[in-house]
Amino acid sequence: MGRLDELGYLDDLAFARALVARRSSSRGPALIAQELASKGIPRALAQEALSGLARSDQVASASLVGGSDRGLDPRRTAARLQRRGFSREVIREALDGRLDEA
Repeated sequence: MGRLDELGYLDDLAFARALVARRSSSRGPALIAQELASKGIPRALAQEALSGLARSDQVASASLVGGSDRGLDPRRTAARLQRRGFSREVIREALDGRLDEA
């Protein structure tokens, strides 16, 4: 294990950043953090990897995920996005006022 670590094969931060990059197009930070924890990544490393995720990227991802639900009640779409790990603020911004109409 020590030799693998020396060679750079065991880099939890690099793994966490790669997972955040892959998952952030369809999941919010809360769900990604939960997945990282389930894989044994320490909370501090998970937070560091998630810190690179810009709010504008989160809103864009939430808009994309919630965009397929245009005909549904916005509250149902918001609930779906919340289950996907997006924060309330990001959801409100992604739904662009549709929650206020409901």
